[in-house]
Amino acid sequence: MLLWTRRILQELQIINQYNSVLPLSFSDKIQIMGVINITPDSFSDGGLFLNPEDAFIKALDCINSGADILDIGGQSTRPGSHIISPDEEIKRIMPALKSIRKEFPDKIISVDTFYSKVAKEALDAGVNWINDISGGRLDPKILEILADSNNPFVITHSRGNSQTMNNLSHYQNVIDDVLSEIMIQVDKAIKAGISSKQIIIDPGIGFAKNTKQNLEILCNLESFVSIGFPVLVGPSRKRFIGDILNEPDPLKRLFGTAAVACKCVQSKINYIRLHDVYEMKQVIKMSTMLWT
Repeated sequence: MLLWTRRILQELQIINQYNSVLPLSFSDKIQIMGVINITPDSFSDGGLFLNPEDAFIKALDCINSGADILDIGGQSTRPGSHIISPDEEIKRIMPALKSIRKEFPDKIISVDTFYSKVAKEALDAGVNWINDISGGRLDPKILEILADSNNPFVITHSRGNSQTMNNLSHYQNVIDDVLSEIMIQVDKAIKAGISSKQIIIDPGIGFAKNTKQNLEILCNLESFVSIGFPVLVGPSRKRFIGDILNEPDPLKRLFGTAAVACKCVQSKINYIRLHDVYEMKQVIKMSTMLWT
């Protein structure tokens, strides 16, 4: 383990809790989380799946294309997006969520939310994971909800919220700082009663990070893997890819996303969150043959 990583853990006095930590359902092969955004304003597919039938069809496409996990979200978290209430989020996601769960009772379903109320409703409806882009910062009661369950909890690094994150990208050392801030949220989660075996970490590509910082994190994914928690990465179609390729249209960032997926396979991360499941499944399958 890197010296600075050990220092962070020692400062939090929880280093011994992180040996050989695995989630409830773990594979040594990278697994694909298919994105289903039930929103009017997500950056690349806003408005496409607001109708529950359309969201169900998207879920079916993700499953048929090889997604291991479905990630359903009712609130856009792109920089500058409008923040909606938990009641509105529940109203958006629950019809599709219930129909998907009924049709696919054994499929792993994640809900992308930072609200405790939404997390409770989703878990009661049979959701398997909660994917919180704030890692419990924006609504700390979500930690209590997860502590009362045995469900995996994705702790993502971010700062501020969708309205403020672009102004919060100053770091002394982006790798050290991001890891330290993730571990602070991990410590809070464990102190709230969440088992270390429930925890998955996500370095938060695109959240309070500029293009250079996103690249630095991706070039150092092994630092996150070395902590011992399963790692999820969400690079799909994001703005940093557009910046590098000079491609303003998110739908035309497929090849850039593919390059990042290859890096994730090489770095042995556990989960990757993607919009284009069919195409990325092929990229990951080929990359896996090259790096394992």
